[in-house]
Amino acid sequence: MMKLKTLVGAVVMALMTACGPLEESSVDEGAQVSTLSSEELEKLQSSIPVPDAEMLQALQEACGTTPEGACVAAGYGACTGWSAIVDCGAISACDPDDVACKIRLCDPERPWDCSMYTTGTQYQARNQYRVCSNPEGQTCTEYLRSSRRVCGCGGNGIPI
Repeated sequence: MMKLKTLVGAVVMALMTACGPLEESSVDEGAQVSTLSSEELEKLQSSIPVPDAEMLQALQEACGTTPEGACVAAGYGACTGWSAIVDCGAISACDPDDVACKIRLCDPERPWDCSMYTTGTQYQARNQYRVCSNPEGQTCTEYLRSSRRVCGCGGNGIPI
């Protein structure tokens, strides 16, 4: 429960940090970004939803599909900061032959006789999101996907 409270706190803090209007040169060609007054920006930021536990659960279960920059390119120029990083989706099956995770083992009687062995590798998708607004007060959510490597699920026992 404490972990969820910490996560919710981090996400709320991230949502309260706005990146403000973007320079026209930082947006894909064809997108229109208007410069907002501080009053308009404040109004837009106050209309951005604060995530609840249900929204955070949805973020963990399914990785977002709207890629980074899609909302900004569509004219949603006022964005919050990125949320905390959350694992999402299912972790991959163990690949015992993936050499990304390995360990060096030496013969205790002959310390110079060492070999590298795989320890098995899994990958976990990760998600961050931010909410962007346009001058009409509509919102768009975009996601920043990444992954992390998890080592030690079981190697093949064959030296590499």
